[in-house]
Amino acid sequence: MHGFAVEDIRLRLAAIVDSSNDAIISKNLDGVISTWNLAAQQLLGYSESEAIGKPITIIIPTDLHDEERDLLRRVRAGDRIEHFETRRVTRDGRTLDVSITISPVRDATGAIVGASKILRDVTESRRARAALRESERRLAAEAAAARTLQSISTRLISESTPESLFAQIVDAAIELMGADAASVQLLDPGEESLTLLGWRNFHPDSAAFWQRVTADAGSTCGTALRNNVRVLVTDVELCEWMAGTPDLVAYRRSGIGAVQSTPLRSRVGRPLGMISTHWHAPHTPTEDDFRLFDVLARQAADLIERTRTEEALRASERRLIEAQDEERRRIARELHDDVGQRLALVINGLDALARANRMPTAAGHETVDDIRDEMMTLAKDVQALSHRLHPAPLEHLGIATAAAALCREASRERRLEIAFRAERVPDGVSRRVSACLYRVLQEALQNAIKHSGMQAIDVTLRGDVDQIELTVRDCGAGFDVATTQGRGLGLLSMKERVRAVRGRLAIRSEPHHGTTIHATVPLVQDEPMTGDRA
Repeated sequence: MHGFAVEDIRLRLAAIVDSSNDAIISKNLDGVISTWNLAAQQLLGYSESEAIGKPITIIIPTDLHDEERDLLRRVRAGDRIEHFETRRVTRDGRTLDVSITISPVRDATGAIVGASKILRDVTESRRARAALRESERRLAAEAAAARTLQSISTRLISESTPESLFAQIVDAAIELMGADAASVQLLDPGEESLTLLGWRNFHPDSAAFWQRVTADAGSTCGTALRNNVRVLVTDVELCEWMAGTPDLVAYRRSGIGAVQSTPLRSRVGRPLGMISTHWHAPHTPTEDDFRLFDVLARQAADLIERTRTEEALRASERRLIEAQDEERRRIARELHDDVGQRLALVINGLDALARANRMPTAAGHETVDDIRDEMMTLAKDVQALSHRLHPAPLEHLGIATAAAALCREASRERRLEIAFRAERVPDGVSRRVSACLYRVLQEALQNAIKHSGMQAIDVTLRGDVDQIELTVRDCGAGFDVATTQGRGLGLLSMKERVRAVRGRLAIRSEPHHGTTIHATVPLVQDEPMTGDRA
């Protein structure tokens, strides 16, 4: 009865092992398979008869045989090994990721005689974990890239000159693409060539060589211009169409091993230029690299188009202001040379008439004197008007002298105190800059005299290394800048003049706390952006 019970238990255990969803394998201490359940057959492909009596290494990759020997050593020492992840090989050569649990098998005396192994396929779960880790990595990279792009966008939008904008675009391209060099080029008005306007880490001779690139050039930007698509060369030395070209020499001179050029287009698809990145060694950018880079390219194209539009507007304003100034000069000359001279002749005639004593009565003499006095006053007013329209000192003596004279004249005429101070004003300030500052000073003084209610105004003209500043300050009535700006013709005129010379105008004022007008103008005045600009 007892023997039947033991056999029954053994059969039940065998049934449980055989019906388990996990592969259950036992082996002796020499690594020879002694039991092999149905799940092991389904997972690893060997039948029970094929597996039993064979070494366990039939399911272990060759490079893991040392690992198996170490596991057997630990089993002999009585260790239990739980959830150990490794690899196993199926009968048809497939490799599986598995988790194994190994327990020592003891005989009736307690001696270890073998090992029982439960083996579970974790290929899919490991793949899922790997996918999750990759997803988390990509998400972290996306977040970092978004922060980088936001930072780059902030820097780009804050740039106020084409030169600084191009420099920031080039730096941003290097940062996003992990590149060693970069460049930005603009298309000329005829859309036949590219002009290099910003670059980093080119050899000077290479930069000079690429100053102007046409569609037949042996470079990526020339090819991209010709075909209007992005061009990538992962190794310039292996590029067939670059072989033997001067462009390959220029790439080598700058230590460039790989390069890509991406066309810049406006919102409506109009070509604007090219942005390129370069690497010292052969390099293949990823899709993610290009996806982020294309965002930068769109931003760069928008900003370049906006800058071009602003440049065109400034050029139009500049031409209008220059035309206005020329008309002022013409009217001033006519007032001085024609009307002024004719008034002088009339005054001289009245003087001669008075000396001839031809007036029959004292009242007649008095009338002539009154007319002569009125004509002299009119002549002075015409002369003053001529001076205001076109101040001679501005053209012949410079902005500092002309500004000082304007302040003295306004002070004398209006009987108020105007303190003028000039500091480090350079010689040879261009006529365009001088005229802008003079007209801003005229308008600011007129506004201060008319609206501030104060008898004292401070004026400072200060030069710096690359710019000149004008400040007009009063402590009078002041006004609300938010509700006034944009409606006063005087303020608009000042803004337009300063903007036309690439300057900045700041107006600070509060009711009952005075007003400060501060204009900053660069001394060097570049021409508007065109394809011909170096």
